[in-house]
Amino acid sequence: MIAYIIFRIFVLLFSVLPFSVIYCIADFISWLLYRVIRYRRKVVETQLKTSFPNLSDREIQDITKKSYVNLGDIIVESIKGFSMSEDVYKKRYRFLNAESANQHTANGQGVILAASHYNNWEWGAISIPLWFSYPALGFYKPLSNTYLEAYAKKSRGRFNFILVPIGQTSEYIEKFKDKAPTLIFVSDQSTWSKHAHWVNFLGQETACPHGIEKYSKMLLIPVYYLHFERVRRGYYEIRLELLTDGKEHLAEGEITKRFMHTLEKDLQAKPENWLWSHKRWKRTRKPEEKLL
Repeated sequence: MIAYIIFRIFVLLFSVLPFSVIYCIADFISWLLYRVIRYRRKVVETQLKTSFPNLSDREIQDITKKSYVNLGDIIVESIKGFSMSEDVYKKRYRFLNAESANQHTANGQGVILAASHYNNWEWGAISIPLWFSYPALGFYKPLSNTYLEAYAKKSRGRFNFILVPIGQTSEYIEKFKDKAPTLIFVSDQSTWSKHAHWVNFLGQETACPHGIEKYSKMLLIPVYYLHFERVRRGYYEIRLELLTDGKEHLAEGEITKRFMHTLEKDLQAKPENWLWSHKRWKRTRKPEEKLL
């Protein structure tokens, strides 16, 4: 309850602060996490060195520092996002070619949007219904704090975004499958699922979620990758790239592989914008698990 009260106070405070001030707070947070607390510094540096073995130590440190700037921005923008209006979202978080996906739903066919923890993915959880056809469903892992969970779910769904706990994914997809839904999956997290698809990602064997693959083939619907670009601080443009039209006869794991390899290109261009503080390679592949 105390954590919930403190969080609500911050949301109220951020609701009246201009962006110029919250980015001063972001700079302080990134400095605090990077220099003082050293929040997961070893995790970040180790994963960057393993993923980009050809970079010098100086280059790795530069990316590490920038990744904490990115993290600081995401933290303050996420809090600010709880009080932002529809007009502010549309101004600051623009989908450049949403019509690519909406043409499918307009024709009675569902569509999958595959996202990653790159740049500000959090604003997408609220703004998706402002750009894409209803019903729009997003699948997520609920917070352990019940008060925070209830508030976050209500706030993120205030523009009619339907947030679904991952344990109820199949149930909700069955419920909405005949309503041409827009389905959003954040698909770059590590997974312990026995159905994981193993992909060579950034030179490492990586266990990947199988959701976009499973439901694209089950419903015969297209999958679009979401490219998140920070145009300047506090302003983002999102471009959709078609990974499959849902009609191709693809080998098992091919859609997952396309997603991860497309993400890899984004990381090779600007690695500092990914959430490197999360442990991405906690699992090692067993001999019976196939590498795609």
